[in-house]
Amino acid sequence: MRQLVIDSPGALRLRSVPEPTPAPGEALVRVEAAGICGSDIHGYTGTNGRRPPGTVMGHEAAGRVVAVGDDADDALVGRLVAINPVVSCGACPRCRQGHPNICDVRRLYGCTPALPGAFAELLAVRAANLVALPDDVPPERAALIEPLSVGARAAALTGVGDDDRVLVIGGGPIGIAAALAARRMGAGVLVSEPDAERRALLDALGLAARAPDDATDPVDAAIDCVGFEQTVATAVAVTPPGGTIVWVGLAREHVPVDAVALVMGERHLVGSAVYTPDDFAATADWVARTEVPLELLVQRRAELDELPDVFAGYGDGRITAVKTLVQIGGA
Repeated sequence: MRQLVIDSPGALRLRSVPEPTPAPGEALVRVEAAGICGSDIHGYTGTNGRRPPGTVMGHEAAGRVVAVGDDADDALVGRLVAINPVVSCGACPRCRQGHPNICDVRRLYGCTPALPGAFAELLAVRAANLVALPDDVPPERAALIEPLSVGARAAALTGVGDDDRVLVIGGGPIGIAAALAARRMGAGVLVSEPDAERRALLDALGLAARAPDDATDPVDAAIDCVGFEQTVATAVAVTPPGGTIVWVGLAREHVPVDAVALVMGERHLVGSAVYTPDDFAATADWVARTEVPLELLVQRRAELDELPDVFAGYGDGRITAVKTLVQIGGA
């Protein structure tokens, strides 16, 4: 089978390897659709070190189970599944407290050489990490469950409800996901996004969007889906004393924060890391039922052998699609 591996920053290679055999507790999934994440692009360009050489990327994926190993449920065979890529230990204090998303040794399929991801024709994955979906869910829609879960987790951490106001900073995939989730929670949502085309996409999804200079009114909570110094400063500035700022974007690894505003206003600054299995399952259920035109997020499609050129396009700015999905296995 074929899979795409990163050899070094800026260097991707298609290679042929033997088909994997599912180990006990694993399922073999024929990948049908896989999304390119911003973190994949940052790993490709070398902006961060989160995609070591030898990694087969692709952690936003869906496909169909073709075989299972011992101790895995035979009923999965033939089912369309979304893949939760997060692997936790189940034994550390965080896992025991119900927070496997911040496990001491958390890893993700597609983010380490030890756990190959979905930029491949076949993927062996823990059966416990699969969420079965109705057969009428398009695989492309199923592949959006992972990034939508990231935004849903961030929105949940705001604690907002009916009549609360939320500012989402950034109209990319995670910002869209956070805005949709906050809206499901009953909040009034405004998205701050500088790009006019992305604001048009937000409008098509029924989400209010404004340019950053026009999105400075006070809100009950802010979700920073970017992570630059200015976006964090905006999140603090629009949030009142006692308000909550959820930080999920990682454009920079180190960002200064207005400590006086946080301390003297007792504002709550909360980091949001991926999602729990419950977050993922709830998002999958919503994706299977919602009439929101989520397919609008997919602005580009590519075959597996086109990925080196697509990543190069993202790296040099020629490609700006909100979401590119890789079509594999006839999706």
